[in-house]
Amino acid sequence: MAKHPLHHFIALCCATLPLFASAADAASAPASEKIARGLLLQHAGRMIFTPCRERTYVQLEDTSPDQQLSAALVKLGLAENKPLYVEFTGLAEADRLKVSWINFAHTDARCQASANPDEKWRALGAAPDWTMHLSEQQVRLNEAGQPEFRHHEVVIAAGSATVAITVGKEQPEQWQLTRQLCRSQDKNSLFGWQAELRRPGKVLRGCAWQGY
Repeated sequence: MAKHPLHHFIALCCATLPLFASAADAASAPASEKIARGLLLQHAGRMIFTPCRERTYVQLEDTSPDQQLSAALVKLGLAENKPLYVEFTGLAEADRLKVSWINFAHTDARCQASANPDEKWRALGAAPDWTMHLSEQQVRLNEAGQPEFRHHEVVIAAGSATVAITVGKEQPEQWQLTRQLCRSQDKNSLFGWQAELRRPGKVLRGCAWQGY
């Protein structure tokens, strides 16, 4: 039986990630979690992660409560010969990537690039369809059937599990992102955050993920 191209790719790669700290680096500074972006596949009962633009791979270790990330990724579609594009919050150690949460995952297994390097957060929802782009300088909200909303007075208070966003000074709007798994309506994407945007006369709800 012919091997899947990604299985062949793994066999050719070396087993260290460039985001892994050397022994000297580890001694000089404490390790901190970062977002790792790449492709994830299931092979021989293990989850293998390959970072974007690198010919390397590493085994994935799910450290989330009850390994809920693994279960959610399998539900999204992860399987033998069915890789995903994923963005993990994790810590690289030795020959593995220990992940505690997910930022974004998609069934289209191709690395994605950000159109706006200043973008801090993105969010989207349905009924009605809407998208939100947030940077330190402004927020932009597009809602179906409504003119585009832009505001340059934005205060972001970020915690480990919630992000509070205050938009405007006079009669400010309170928006919040909460660390909670969120599935897109088309079932092709998984996000690590839920969004709730309290607007005049309504509340927009959807999914969110961290920018680049």
